[in-house]
Amino acid sequence: MSYQGPAVLSDTVFEIAGFVSGAGIAEGGMALMQRVPIHYPTWFFIYIFVLLGFYAWIRVYYGNIFIQMVQATINFQAANRMYLDNSILKNQLDRVLYVLYFLVIAFLVYFVEMRIELTPYNLTGGLLYLFNLVVLITVFLGRIVLLNSVGFLFNRLTIFREYLYNIFIFNKLTGLVVLSLMIFMVYTRGIIQDLLFWITLWVVGMLFLRRLFRGLIFSFKKDVLIFYMFLYLCALEIVPLVLLYRWLEGVL
Repeated sequence: MSYQGPAVLSDTVFEIAGFVSGAGIAEGGMALMQRVPIHYPTWFFIYIFVLLGFYAWIRVYYGNIFIQMVQATINFQAANRMYLDNSILKNQLDRVLYVLYFLVIAFLVYFVEMRIELTPYNLTGGLLYLFNLVVLITVFLGRIVLLNSVGFLFNRLTIFREYLYNIFIFNKLTGLVVLSLMIFMVYTRGIIQDLLFWITLWVVGMLFLRRLFRGLIFSFKKDVLIFYMFLYLCALEIVPLVLLYRWLEGVL
């Protein structure tokens, strides 16, 4: 083998280093895998610390709610028992878990936006996070109003409210799972962060699909007409995703 000289050897070393560190540009639509240098602000640590403290308080005051949520997502009867439980403690727990869900998912969306360098309306930092939080809460409340309106129009309000509760169980579990993954995802680097990033997105996607599946099971068990389920899926699941995609196209 002939000697190539220090310049060629240096270039080769840098190419290998770039490949190992993931600095090369991914092809075939894998833009999210590009590693963008991110310098996390101080409030990241404070925010995650507060979220962990919030979860610890929930755990101490309300017990092992994580296992309860997992059981409710797997077992339809367990979810039904939770819905029929009208105790003050249970209603308080539902509200607290909704708050945790909003705070965690809004932060996850903000982290994804930082990773792919997405700045809607040129918002950055805390303003972008607050924007995500407002959008998330607005969509959540809009879904409640719309579904209750549909239930009222078709005289199935009680069934639709129970359906809504079953669906939102998965939101609460998503908040708990993402919080545990987010701690490691934010404060790791390199391929480990990439792996945790995709695992987190995969978990969110699987819980979303599991939520749709629970909706189908609920409709069969409660004798909900296929027409109502089709109306719900179009109005509250598919259409918002299409609108979000179109909005992102405009922003990008």
